[in-house]
Amino acid sequence: QVMELRRVLTSLGDTISQFPELMSNSRFILVPGPKDPGPCSVYPRPALPSYLTEGLRQKVPGVELMTNPCRLLYCTQEIVVFREDVLTKICRNCVYFPSDAQDIPSHFCKTLISQAHLAPLPPYVLPTYWDQDYCLSLHPTPDLVVIADRGDPFTTSNNGSIVTNPGSFLKTDFSFKVYFPKRHEVEDSQI
Repeated sequence: QVMELRRVLTSLGDTISQFPELMSNSRFILVPGPKDPGPCSVYPRPALPSYLTEGLRQKVPGVELMTNPCRLLYCTQEIVVFREDVLTKICRNCVYFPSDAQDIPSHFCKTLISQAHLAPLPPYVLPTYWDQDYCLSLHPTPDLVVIADRGDPFTTSNNGSIVTNPGSFLKTDFSFKVYFPKRHEVEDSQI
């Protein structure tokens, strides 16, 4: 798996380097997921090892290796990215489950924002380094929270914060979410 990931990231670097304007005007942020190589599945997770991304970083200078979760500041807006199947874990361990499945994203968003935490779960469900738990905190409330979950895509908001899940790129017919910071809006898009 490690060698395959390294080969794929190098191939991604080859593809991006074919578009010099994109390469010179963009920054590429890599956030490790729950199944990516790393020390263990305890959060927060460290960035991908530089060994894996060496080929990509040599070809694309604007690559940033981030931790999971990570916080980004764009002008005055704070964006939090968390790659974990936390929606499924919260649904599996909730006290009250919404009777209408359409309400699940709304309840999920309210739970995250009101608890001010990315993973309001017991440690046996989502292990956390206690001395670094503050990295999972959502205080102060960010403008955008991206939950990169395998579940269905959704966008909802609560208390001025947008919570979105782009879903799986392959399972959603190559659809993704686009965030417009100036309008504070998330739109669906597709290739």
